[in-house]
Amino acid sequence: MYLTITNQDTIDTLALNVVHREREVHQYQINIDNYTAMLAALPQGEVPAEIAPYMETPTEELPAFIPLETIQLIADYQYRKRITFLIRTEAIEQGKAKRVLDALKAQIPADQLNALVADALVKVNAQSAPSV
Repeated sequence: MYLTITNQDTIDTLALNVVHREREVHQYQINIDNYTAMLAALPQGEVPAEIAPYMETPTEELPAFIPLETIQLIADYQYRKRITFLIRTEAIEQGKAKRVLDALKAQIPADQLNALVADALVKVNAQSAPSV
């Protein structure tokens, strides 16, 4: 099919993509873990009834009569909603990346997978190493 690209070139490229895709999956997991830790530091439970009407109001548009402590509580519940959304989004995207990673791995002969990915990792690390 190609004049200059061999089957080994294709397999090497797949292995290189495995390295990058694993890093992508890992980054999603770091984000999920980070957001989960952040979520634990925010208020838990149902939104208190007295602030529920303000949950969709940007903090800069909240009425001036609301005490600062209440504004902070509103902001914390709004942030909790945002963080919960981010966790879901990261998990969904991580699932997509895992499926691509599995497809990449499936195209590399199983008996060569570990060695080829190890070689690809050396190449990636060499490219990202600072020049001296």
